[in-house]
Parts: sequence; C-alpha cells; structure tokens
Amino acid sequence: MRYQLHKNIEIIKEMKKLFKCVIASSLFMTCILVSAAETRIEGHLGAVSNQVSNNVGNVPGNRYNADFEFDFHRNPYSEFSSRLESRFTAAALVNDQSLAMYSVQEAYIGGNLTKKDNLRFGRQILPWSHIDHVWGFGKVNNRRNFDYFTPGEEGLIGLLYERKSSNGMRYRGFFSGLYVPELNPALDIDKKDRSITTRNPWGDAPATSAEVDGQRLPVKYDVNYPEVSDVIYRYTVGVNVGFENKHWVLDNFIMRKPENTLTPSVDVNISFVEGLITAQIDPKFYYHDVYGSSLKYRNKDLEMYISGIAIRPNTFPDVDENVRYTEIKSKKQREDYIGGGISRSNDLYTVAFNYVARLSPFDREKDDLALDPRWNQALNLLASRNFGRHLTLLADVKFDMLTTDRLVMVRGIYNVSKFLQMNLGVNMIGTASDGNSFWSPYSNNDAIYGGLRYVF
Repeated sequence: MRYQLHKNIEIIKEMKKLFKCVIASSLFMTCILVSAAETRIEGHLGAVSNQVSNNVGNVPGNRYNADFEFDFHRNPYSEFSSRLESRFTAAALVNDQSLAMYSVQEAYIGGNLTKKDNLRFGRQILPWSHIDHVWGFGKVNNRRNFDYFTPGEEGLIGLLYERKSSNGMRYRGFFSGLYVPELNPALDIDKKDRSITTRNPWGDAPATSAEVDGQRLPVKYDVNYPEVSDVIYRYTVGVNVGFENKHWVLDNFIMRKPENTLTPSVDVNISFVEGLITAQIDPKFYYHDVYGSSLKYRNKDLEMYISGIAIRPNTFPDVDENVRYTEIKSKKQREDYIGGGISRSNDLYTVAFNYVARLSPFDREKDDLALDPRWNQALNLLASRNFGRHLTLLADVKFDMLTTDRLVMVRGIYNVSKFLQMNLGVNMIGTASDGNSFWSPYSNNDAIYGGLRYVF
C-alpha cells in the first residue's frame, strides 16, 4: 500500500502572509527607485477558456482561468554606474475552482560596488544551469508551477556577489538564510474533515480510500504543520566560477540548499474495528547538494550549448535523529543529467533543438517509493515565426524516447492592436498505457483554448 504525497503540502497560512509582506516591500522599493534610469514596465491581464471542445480538457481547474503578469525592471544607463538596479516580476492566476495561485519570480535590488564588483539582494533567478532551465527540473531555482507545460522559474531569496576580471573570468557567490519552498500546486487540507483535496488539475491529492485484506476502508489524514521558524530559517550557499567573452560562456557551480519542495512522510494506522485508516503526515525538510557545468557558444543569432547537472540528496531529513519514527518515507535518489542544444533566433523566427539524457539509474520495481523522473531520454523541438506585426505562431514539442511521453504545445498569437492580443492554442499530453511515468497522472490535462489579453 502506497501513501505518498508527490506535491508540496500547503505551507501554513502565516508563512503566506510573510511572503506577501516581502512582495509589498519589494514593490515599494522598486517604485521609489524609478528616477534617473532606464525603466521598463510590461505585462498583461487576460482570460483563457478551455471550452472550445467539450471532449478535451474537461477537468475541474482546467476549464478556464484569469491571469495577470507584471514585470518592472530599472537598469542603470552605463555598464558601471553607482545607481541601483531593481527588478520586480510577479504573476497570478485564478482558475474555475476559485483557486488563486501567485508567484514572485524576482524581487531584488543591486548595484556596482566597483567596475568589477556587483552586489544584489532579494529574490533572484540564478542562471547557473542551462539544462535545469530548459527542462524544468527545479533543482537550482524554484518553479512557478501554474501548470507543468510551462513550469517557469522563481528565484531564491539571498545575497549574490559577483566579480568580473579583465581576462573574462567571473566569480559568483550566493548565500541565504531564508527558505521559501515552491507553493504551487497546493493542496487543500481540511482539519475538521481530516481530508486532503485539490482544486488544481496538477495537484496530486492522496487517495480517499484503500483496499486492505479485501476490505475497502476510508482514509483520514492528520497533517502536522511545522512552525514558521522551522520552515523559513534554512541556509543556502553556492559558488560559481566561470568565464565569458564575446562568443563563449562557461559556468561551473556547486550549491548546498534545501530541496525546492517539502517531502512528507506518512505514519499509517489501520483499525478494522473502526473500519478506518489513519494517516499522519509530517512534512520533512531535506537538503541536497547540486553541482554542474554549462558551456555556451554564441555567434550573432546562433547559439549552442552543452550542460550537465548532478543532484545528491540527503538520506535523512533535517530533524532530530534522536527521535525515531515508524513511517513510510519517500526514497531519495541521486540524479545525473547531461544534455545540449542548438538554436537560431532573430526578429523573424526562432528555431531550437534540445536533448537531455538521464545518466543515473532508475528501476521502478526496486524504487517504488521514489518519484518518477520527469524526463529520461528526451528530445525537444521549439519553433516560432513572426508574420508581420500582428501574427505569431509557436510550437514546442517534447518526446521521451524511453517512456514515450509526449508534450505538444501549439499556439497562435494575433495582436489586434497595441494593447489587445488574442490567443488560440492546443496543449496535449501523451503517455504510455501502463501509466508508469511522471506524466501519467496528468494525461487528461489537455487543452484546446482561446483567450484575450490586455497587454501593457
């Protein structure tokens, strides 16, 4: 009998309030730093309906939504300036189940200390692993995770120091004493009813009943929420040594940080007298070591790269090991990936090809409690074409040669005017019939959609 929560347990409400305070503070800081610099503000407000076809994507939470994105960036005019740089990028989405999701990708301020030294503080995306960015593994940065087609990235909260030498060498160091896990997709926990449900089609709620010795018994859940201090006061430290000139970019990094999602363990009790299964869930915090390299070549509109990443998780959670539990725990495994790609991009079109291969072993029969890899041996083809100022067509296809998982995204954008944009697209998931892959639980989250946006 498997009891495992694959997704993040909803963090306590007090933590969300704290996170909103950080957002408000960052907005205030960006507003007072607008003057005397090149400032860019853009975003959109729109709505999408997935009811074009009643036979596709008719899943609660996936029928229609309204979304908002905002991007503020203040950048000093010159390469070396004593003025501060600031950025605030946020997004929100409300689906047809009245579930509100929000994300702050970046919220930081920073500036040049000297011609060679730069310092940033706040929530910032670390572009240290190209393979992690392309394939959405979520090992370095957090993911926005409004949906899994485009998981996006969220930065880490901390202090980033960078030094550039005249010979092209770069030295970066990142440190943080605060930890904010991925908040999407969240689960709804009802303490009174002792149930766990979800209003998100990408949320994987646990079973409401299970069969034991031929009897179908209901399952009741008790979640032990952690203290706020146990959640946020956790360290991250990372070092990046690289090189950059006109054509080449090299990054080598190593980090120690908490995993981007909490890992719950489950203590199960079965009572045939009461006809009930009780599952006590404890969110646990695991650290992992992440390291990797990326080499990129750039020449005008052509770009090629090769990238690798390795993840070494802790075997035990960060708890008092003097206390022992009798519980079902997720099995932690090492992960190793290598990949590469080539792209060509200009004002008229973009064409890109990417490949990733998992080098670390995975055997479902032996690793029943381990999470399925998102990608194993996968190809990705991405293309976009601009037809004048009004029409753009985009296609993004991913195919896993080992599991035959397929993600297909096709989208058309028509700019009615400077501020009004129409969208029409298709998102499709294909998986093998055996259901043994990461994407199997989400095979009904297809979409044939149309939408309208106000763009600013």
